[in-house]
Amino acid sequence: MTKTGDDGAMAQHSVPDAEKVRLAAAWAAAHYFVAIAGRDWLFTIGQPATDIERQLMAERYLFITAWNPPPGLQPREANLAADQRLQTRLVHEGLRHHPALGCDAHGGEVERGWLALDAPLPLSDALGREFGQGGTLAWSQGEPVRLRMLWPRPAGAFDDGYTDWVG
Repeated sequence: MTKTGDDGAMAQHSVPDAEKVRLAAAWAAAHYFVAIAGRDWLFTIGQPATDIERQLMAERYLFITAWNPPPGLQPREANLAADQRLQTRLVHEGLRHHPALGCDAHGGEVERGWLALDAPLPLSDALGREFGQGGTLAWSQGEPVRLRMLWPRPAGAFDDGYTDWVG
């Protein structure tokens, strides 16, 4: 795996278990959008992304970002540079990808990222870790969108049926 300087970015900031639980709940409630042919398509955790799958034929889907919080502590320029490194990695891996973003349900706290197609789960998790992410979204065609938390499941974590704590 390529070292990018992003490795462990979330790990540089100790994330207490209560914050991991809060982040998982926030990400599970967020809205995600992918730009396809000049139109933004919504997808959410726990729901199938049928419209997106009709537009982008693939077996697997991965939403990943290289932006790193805590909010306000990472300069925008650093996040943009990390995003460029992520896009370069996706190209290097031969993954077709489309611009995407996630935002809270009220339209704030936007993180830009990519919807990558046909990334195997081991590669999806490795990319998330390489770019210091606490979680990604991944799903198989015809199945609901799932949140993959890249931390071990902390005490008090909710079970919504669509969140996987993969450690």
